[in-house]
Amino acid sequence: MIRHSLIVAASGLLWLAPAHAQPSGQQAPSMREDALDPSPVDPAVDIDVGMFIGDARKAKPRTVFGNLIMRDMLTPLEGADPLRPATQGGVLQYMKAISQAALASGATANGRAPDGDRMVFYTVAGSGTITVNGRDHAVRDGIGFTLTPDFDFSLTNTGSEPLAFYVRWETLPDDVTLTGDIGFYDRFENNRRVGSHWAHICNGGPNGFNLCTIAPHSMPQPHSHANEEIWIAVKGKTILTLGKHMAEMVPGQAYRVPPTGLTAHSNINLTDEPVQLLFVGPAQRATTPPTPARLDFSRLDNRPYVYATEPDIDVFRGNWRDTFPRIEHGNIYFRDMLTALAGNDPLAPARTGAALTAATAVSFAQLEPNAKAHRVEGESENVQQLFYVVSGSGQLQSGDISFSVAPGDSFLLPPTVDFTLAASGKNYLEFYVVSVRAEANTPRAVRKIDHSAAPLSASDWHNRERPIATAADGLSGYSRVDLVELAPMSMSRPYSVAPGSEEVWIALENDTELLLSKELRPLPKGSAYIVPPTGITAHAHINTSDAPARFLRLRR
Repeated sequence: MIRHSLIVAASGLLWLAPAHAQPSGQQAPSMREDALDPSPVDPAVDIDVGMFIGDARKAKPRTVFGNLIMRDMLTPLEGADPLRPATQGGVLQYMKAISQAALASGATANGRAPDGDRMVFYTVAGSGTITVNGRDHAVRDGIGFTLTPDFDFSLTNTGSEPLAFYVRWETLPDDVTLTGDIGFYDRFENNRRVGSHWAHICNGGPNGFNLCTIAPHSMPQPHSHANEEIWIAVKGKTILTLGKHMAEMVPGQAYRVPPTGLTAHSNINLTDEPVQLLFVGPAQRATTPPTPARLDFSRLDNRPYVYATEPDIDVFRGNWRDTFPRIEHGNIYFRDMLTALAGNDPLAPARTGAALTAATAVSFAQLEPNAKAHRVEGESENVQQLFYVVSGSGQLQSGDISFSVAPGDSFLLPPTVDFTLAASGKNYLEFYVVSVRAEANTPRAVRKIDHSAAPLSASDWHNRERPIATAADGLSGYSRVDLVELAPMSMSRPYSVAPGSEEVWIALENDTELLLSKELRPLPKGSAYIVPPTGITAHAHINTSDAPARFLRLRR
């Protein structure tokens, strides 16, 4: 079950509190569809992406063609700034309306499209008949048709339930040749194909519409647009990511992608059935040429997912519950989540989880109450270990150094040093441990590290972080290890890691979803992964719960 923490804004929109949004047009927009704004959430400069979402359930009904009831989800732009509309849903620059329409059982609508306009219908429920030039055409789910001002029509609901549509209403494009007859389309006559952006599986629709499905437990590529692009929820529930925020999206809702060129959007399917959305193609495409990509590793690979050529992301992940325990320091149980690289290629480890180049192991460890850990001769001769305590309590003694340990504490244990670590209390003393090869300048004394007074800093949209240990503290192998917190009902910015770098994540608290490359995987607490260092393999965390999620992040 997806849990969420949403509020009802003054506009009536269900949204995450606080309602921050996406950067304004102060920054020169990129024309790259895979460009993502790297800046943290900042309410002082972000635009309100909630204004770009419309809901038919909150719209006033209006009647056209005698009996057809329409409820507008999106309407023409109100105000002068396309990034700051004056009313919610009033965001269209090149179209007149994106609407939901219904015709009651037994009712008939007839007439002709307004002069100079085109109306494109896509049927989602019910059954009926549309008559043009004396010919009848069956109307049902998956049928689309286009009305123009050069012919009359009569539409009748022949079924027992409402005949329901989504409608695109726009000025008749200059390149359209009027034929005096209806344009008719049946999407079920077309094979499905995997489109762009990883997980879009589409099989067409009438003019300017394309019915796309998203498979269970998958996520299309977050990407941005400067064009007028719109999406309508048709069947099933998704998690909409728009800009830097998330909200549930259900049938009857539509959104326009804010035209910044940096406002990412995606619809995540975390259910067990495919969901359906209508892609509403742009009425006018931007003509500004693409700008060169900056090498900031926010780029995402926008090619469709091809199983035969995609990396096996599961070899870069591990969970301590799936590994066999081993003993170190006399009495500590170690369960390795990730281990040193097996083979010579960091992009193709020879064994699952054996992908680390800066560390020998990333592990979960436990010390039984009243037990004592200590140095064992010949063990870990050239290994430094960083311990981060997650539960229990204890006392560490090494020569003249003595300190207590409790959840949130961290300490460095150098190689070949004598020490005793005693677990006290009634519960196991539990840690996450990073083991790295000691360097020549590695300190040779046990050291407790305390950065608890450091303020949390914002990064990657909704992350809040502070250091646990850094190279200045004597940490080997990595430049820093951070504690990272992700807010409820939010997603971190997808980004990739440069070749030659190493970034490792450990899930400490709360279960989340992991976007790694182009695939979604559960990321339960007690698991870890390394980001494949290709420079274009995206990763991000998605927290759909009502509690913060916390991680350790290791960076070299």
